[in-house]
Amino acid sequence: MSEHTELPWETEGNASDAPDPRWQIFNEDIILAVTCGGNDRANAEFIVLACNSHKELLDMIKDFAARIRDSEDWWMECPDRGGFDLDAIEVLIAKAEATP
Repeated sequence: MSEHTELPWETEGNASDAPDPRWQIFNEDIILAVTCGGNDRANAEFIVLACNSHKELLDMIKDFAARIRDSEDWWMECPDRGGFDLDAIEVLIAKAEATP
């Protein structure tokens, strides 16, 4: 994955009664994006939440996949690997690691 601006990112918006209430996504002094259109605040907060959580969630799912792959528990001999779809998990990991 290509490098991005250091985390954590934050949001900041104009006053709610401003004629054009836009929300900024930033890190320290760097404005990374400005949302405009409908649901500006919710969109900005969602982007920041996703970005700030991405590494932690990806690390956790990679650890989970490794535990499934390396498990010697009896249920791992079952055709459905205990109900865990390791192929789908690995596709999700690859998607999360893909460079846009």
